[in-house]
Amino acid sequence: MSDLIERGGIPEGFKVEVFDGRVIMTPQSPEQDWTVSDVKDAVKAAGIARERVFGDVLITFPGENDAAPDLTIVGFDAERRKNSYSCLDVLAVVKVPSEPGDEKDYVRNVQKYGRFGIDFYLIADPFKKMVTLLSEPQPSGYGQAVEFPYGETVSFTLATGERVKVDTSTFPTRGESER
Repeated sequence: MSDLIERGGIPEGFKVEVFDGRVIMTPQSPEQDWTVSDVKDAVKAAGIARERVFGDVLITFPGENDAAPDLTIVGFDAERRKNSYSCLDVLAVVKVPSEPGDEKDYVRNVQKYGRFGIDFYLIADPFKKMVTLLSEPQPSGYGQAVEFPYGETVSFTLATGERVKVDTSTFPTRGESER
């Protein structure tokens, strides 16, 4: 599978992830792309260098399945290893669910990212029209979860002192019938 991905064998418009030993191939929606673009703009406005922000890049988790979040922010000293980064370098991740109530995004990733100490996990859900900001990582997930309806500004301060303010008023939405 890695060879297929590296050779560009993934059909255009699709995203491929390996999760719990399964290969998951889903089309990336325009809403997902636009939302990630809006968050990237906010991160850029916070003064975070583009070398520390990327999407769909492999993040390795020791002893567990790796992940490729929609958007990842890493620390100043993050070290690229081939085409991946260690989860220990990750300060925040952003995910836009591709289907309503996706268990991978709302349960398994919450547990995994919290367990590995990723300070912030932001889920921008176009179906619920809600952003969930998880913080205070713990061995079983996160100690704090705050929900913001689309239209509000979501702010968080990274361990590096950089403050990110995300205006969600331009986030696109999707209905159940648009899956």
